Amino acid sequence: MTLYSEDMDTQEILKSLTLEEKVRLLSGTPSDFVSISGIPEKKITPLKTADSISGIRPSEFDGALTTACFPNTACIASTWNTELLERMGRELTRQAKTKHAQLILGPTINMHRDPRAGRNFECFSEDPLLSGYMGAAIVNGIQSQGFGACAKHFVCNDSETQRRYYNVDESPYGRTLREIYLAAWSFLLKRSNPAGVMTAYNKVDGKFCCDSEAIVEDILRKEWGYKGIVMSDWFGTRSTVASMKAGVDVEMPVPVFRGEKLVKAVNNGEIRQDQIDASVSRLLDLRRRTRNAQSEGPEKSEIFVQTNEIARQLAQEGIILLKNTKETLPIQGSNDLRVAVVGEYAKNAVFTGGGSASCNPQYRQVPLDLLRETLPNPDCVSYAAGVRLRRIIPVAPPEIITTDQGQKGVEILYFNAGGDKPFLTEILEEATINLMAQRKPGLELPGSHIEMSTNLVPKTTGTHTLALQHSGSFSVRVDGIEVFKGDAPDITTEQFLFNLRKLESRVELPMEAGKSYNIRISMQSRQPVVGEPTPYGLTLAFEEQYSEEQAISQAVEIAKMSDITIIFAGRSEQYESEGFDLEEITLPVNQVAMIKALAAVSKTAVLLHCGTPIDISSFVDDVDAIVNMHFPGQEGPQAMVDILTGKVNPSGRLTTTWFKTLQDWPSFGNFPARDNNDGNFVIKYAEGLAVGYRAPVSTARVQFPFGHGLSYTSFSYEGLRVSLDESSSPTVLKVSVRVTNTGSVPGKEVVQVYISPPDNVSDWRPSRELKEFTKVNLSAGEAREVSIDLDIDTFSSHWSDSLRAWTLDKGEYTVEVGSQRATFVI
Repeated sequence: MTLYSEDMDTQEILKSLTLEEKVRLLSGTPSDFVSISGIPEKKITPLKTADSISGIRPSEFDGALTTACFPNTACIASTWNTELLERMGRELTRQAKTKHAQLILGPTINMHRDPRAGRNFECFSEDPLLSGYMGAAIVNGIQSQGFGACAKHFVCNDSETQRRYYNVDESPYGRTLREIYLAAWSFLLKRSNPAGVMTAYNKVDGKFCCDSEAIVEDILRKEWGYKGIVMSDWFGTRSTVASMKAGVDVEMPVPVFRGEKLVKAVNNGEIRQDQIDASVSRLLDLRRRTRNAQSEGPEKSEIFVQTNEIARQLAQEGIILLKNTKETLPIQGSNDLRVAVVGEYAKNAVFTGGGSASCNPQYRQVPLDLLRETLPNPDCVSYAAGVRLRRIIPVAPPEIITTDQGQKGVEILYFNAGGDKPFLTEILEEATINLMAQRKPGLELPGSHIEMSTNLVPKTTGTHTLALQHSGSFSVRVDGIEVFKGDAPDITTEQFLFNLRKLESRVELPMEAGKSYNIRISMQSRQPVVGEPTPYGLTLAFEEQYSEEQAISQAVEIAKMSDITIIFAGRSEQYESEGFDLEEITLPVNQVAMIKALAAVSKTAVLLHCGTPIDISSFVDDVDAIVNMHFPGQEGPQAMVDILTGKVNPSGRLTTTWFKTLQDWPSFGNFPARDNNDGNFVIKYAEGLAVGYRAPVSTARVQFPFGHGLSYTSFSYEGLRVSLDESSSPTVLKVSVRVTNTGSVPGKEVVQVYISPPDNVSDWRPSRELKEFTKVNLSAGEAREVSIDLDIDTFSSHWSDSLRAWTLDKGEYTVEVGSQRATFVI
């Protein structure tokens, strides 16, 4: 028997493998749901993957193991700093090593088409060039250390609603996809060579992406020359034969359509042996590329000082100062400066969005504590929680629940079908169990059920909320009396994982402070799901009654006595996540009411936590300063304090236009997917190329434009010069401009180069498009000549539907950099 060696010739390895062994390599392994299968008996080890660039997750989806938590992708994109993102990529590999992962699943190269998209926080921008170049920087950083990066999701996974089924009604050979959605990927591949590409769940032009020869084989592989692996998303493969013909190498996470079905397809002549060999060869190449990244042993979490420094700098440069009237920020004053801090996020910080891009931070900085440590007099910093900032009822706190045996937590009994006695009993300190991720030995489906019991003691008297997050039908008894029951929720596996609001059932009960209430819950299992894990889980949630009016009143009282009020507002991972889209982009009514009440009595700075734009039209004119915090990672609170106090000058710039209202977005009316009255879900890109700042709309509809971001200093531009170097191939446009820091403090400026087409073009084109950018750090009073080169394919060409090719319009083009304009002729 020939044993695998990294130094063996690929053809030699292929000859040593049977068809069945080759096919084993073309899917994930059922043992852990995160690894690409190996052949251990021939010393071909499984190749482990891990989400995501926001933080390398452990193998267990809901595992408690921590990791370095970086800012979300929209935040790091807002740095406009490719060098910094490349350094971030290198730091990610330190964490990947501790989790024994060779292939990092990310970055996400999908577009900010609509602000309701659930995964916008996980994507870079509305602009394809910015998305591709920033993504490439991370890929290059990761792969410089011998690890692999797998960019996702190819292509048009820009919405979560019906994401496994909807069809994007656009041709991959049309301008809309070529100049926006596919363009982001072409820019990525122009500057990097990712080890892997993950296909999207959805259809494009009537075909699932994993089955589309046009998208994978013709465009990605042949036209763009991509030679890395292509893998499906988790349970995203839809066929055996079509996916192989399209060029998808790996089905993840288990062989639903591969395995024996693929062996049979080869033996029947539906798939050629050389197609199998091509996919196996690419996987062998991936193993060679990442051989030095392979490691074994228990997963762990390790804190690195250098990693934390990069995470902090990413947050510092990504946080955006959107509004700052009357120099409200930075906070400056004497020792008796009085500062009011309002909002739950000040004590319980938001670090990341939800879904596979979420992670458990290694530590949790408390913004309020950091403010008190940093400001001159901590005694002059007051706090009020304000209104509650949550979408679901929180898990019952361990300190108020006790089992019948007197232990903190809940008792769980497990029963199989027909059994009147439990086959397993356990005590859990936290009142939650996920049996899909951690199946109990001996637990059978269907017909099993679980019982959860505890004694709950409220801290206050009132009408409190008891809630369950449940996968199956249930009943709840309090002190022996059934208080409510319900059916199994109509959910998918991914909704079970990501959208807990879909699992929630609530009841309000009058309860007394200090009194013990015996709670017993019984929940049935669901019918098994075919082709993917069956949802199975139960959580006891509890929240005591409170008055929103009183909460706002308490916040107003401390604001009245303060020189400035810092309001922590926005959203958390409960609102922005993989698995579902937002229904609206306004803040909850209670948050808006609180912000307006505080602004009426105090100078105010609002810190908005979000990964996608928020409609702030109801309070933007009331407040003095607005800061876009994003989801800033485990070093985010420190970065926030550095910016608020002026230690760091904000330099983040928007990568997505903030229109004033949802109705102002070009995609409004065509998002999310709609039922086509035949059971098929369709998304129409009716706005075409008019995405974000490319849309020909009035500036009156824009709250903050693409590229916007304020600073504590000011910059001027002068002396813009442009010239064509036709001796280069392709022709190069040389741009230079003098940038001066005209303020009194150091600052970083993002130099953005836009190009406008000639007046008489053959096809409609946006009035201007971003074509290059760079970031410069200037001391107070410092001036610098900034030079940028662009190739002609990037700065002037556009896609011709009739020719199905890139073409160039002749005429006079305009270059815009800051306040400067210049022209050149082609």
